[in-house]
Amino acid sequence: MRKASPELEEFIDGLIRRAAAKHYHPTIFIDMRQKYGTVSAISRLVRSGDLQSGFTRLRRLELLDWTIEAAVERFPNEFNVNDRECAAFRLRQARQEDRNA
Repeated sequence: MRKASPELEEFIDGLIRRAAAKHYHPTIFIDMRQKYGTVSAISRLVRSGDLQSGFTRLRRLELLDWTIEAAVERFPNEFNVNDRECAAFRLRQARQEDRNA
């Protein structure tokens, strides 16, 4: 299990606080984070071919910049190239759709 930097951990804690303030509690991610560690949990989710419900929910709550994909974008050295590409693709798609809406 690769250890996340204190900055990444702080960012993720902020994501959870912001989501909770809008009445969303990402329990599946929180459980995965405890089980696998922050970096591994994020990697598993961003590499999944399925659009994660948490991403969709945070986007609807106008917290796109606080998704785990945004964490990968913000802390690229903590993730491998595949994680970075998957996260970038999902964010690019969402931002484009938001601009076109």
